[in-house]
Amino acid sequence: LGCRPAAYNGTQVDYRAYVERRDDFLRSSRGCIALFHGGIVARIGRMVIENCEDKACVMPSEDDLDVGVRLVDMDGEASLWQEALTPQEIDLICGVYKVGTGQQNSSQAKYLSWWPQPGSFFASALHTGWWNDNCENWFQKRLEELHNGTARLHTNSEWKSDIRFNGVAGKAVKKNSVIAGEFL
Repeated sequence: LGCRPAAYNGTQVDYRAYVERRDDFLRSSRGCIALFHGGIVARIGRMVIENCEDKACVMPSEDDLDVGVRLVDMDGEASLWQEALTPQEIDLICGVYKVGTGQQNSSQAKYLSWWPQPGSFFASALHTGWWNDNCENWFQKRLEELHNGTARLHTNSEWKSDIRFNGVAGKAVKKNSVIAGEFL
């Protein structure tokens, strides 16, 4: 969403401008790709994209296949690919601003966002591999804060602390993944 001066922390006007830009993108043909990203990005996509279940089943256009992730090589002759969001598109969906630190003669910056970026969300105990009731309760609480003007922007480290939720749950999910992998 661009660069902002030091001490910037967003206003309701900034939030509404972000929502307009985000929603315009998510309603575009590339926006549907957010539904496959998982976590917070997919949840924001489901909030904005009408008939998202139907749109998730539609083949992407040729233009949408410009950015993708190779899933697997098959027989050395072909590969399976999936369309993917660019880092800039993910930043737009999460509402990321580049903000100066205010240090003299420095080009250092920090990144503030309305929503946690995927790395912070996936590292939190909220992430259990599926969007669960705890995720939805947290999401609705944050959405209410954003709508009533009490929310503020966070850095990645602030998000990690804010959505830490319960460290025991995260450890249990990781252990279950290890056990499932050994079983398979």
